Amino acid sequence: MWIIIVSSVSFAVILMLPVFAVVQKQRRKKIQSKEVQAIKGIGLGIGDRLHAACPDTKWRWVCRPAGFALNGGIARIEVIYPSGTQQFMDVCLGANGYMALHVLDVAELAASSVVSTADLGTSANADEVPGPAAPNAGAKPHDEESVTKWYNIVLINALNTLIEDLNADGEVCVHIDRDGKAYVEDGGTSVVYDFGEMPDVTLWGYITEKLGAVGLFAEVQEEKCIFISWA
Repeated sequence: MWIIIVSSVSFAVILMLPVFAVVQKQRRKKIQSKEVQAIKGIGLGIGDRLHAACPDTKWRWVCRPAGFALNGGIARIEVIYPSGTQQFMDVCLGANGYMALHVLDVAELAASSVVSTADLGTSANADEVPGPAAPNAGAKPHDEESVTKWYNIVLINALNTLIEDLNADGEVCVHIDRDGKAYVEDGGTSVVYDFGEMPDVTLWGYITEKLGAVGLFAEVQEEKCIFISWA
């Protein structure tokens, strides 16, 4: 009798595995589709901002962190003005949808602060050339204020999403290395996210303090990584 019951349960589990795989595949496709649409919307927003500052300006993606469109972060674009002048800008995107363009990592783009009126053209042309996911290209935080900005824009929302996914898989901790790569240890090293360029290790104390304030256990381990646990 017991043998029959165990066999029945095993058979049911085997039947469920293909169904689970299909559900996961559909979920991934849905997320990918959502991200593609979000990138298109961000591209239109960038084009509108650049057109307000200087019509007939072209631009392209240089790099953006993984999950940028859905989780926010800092990406980089290259801008070409009608005069032929080229300039890099950082695209700072909050998880709440707020977006700002920063010229040379310092000044936020404004409609009258980029080029002279002599350079203005008559039409907007924003060329979106998709680029691969890469470490974020934002200005590297150098003090408590800039670390706070990096924490709010780049880290916390993406980290919360990552924790939800890892927790659903039974994980209870994650490490963020000096190169921005987050990983779990499961007999090997598995990279699960890339936060891009990290603040200097001397500033990590501010990060662990803020993570502790939201209920996470965080500590700097041997100045090599930030250990974060939610167990």
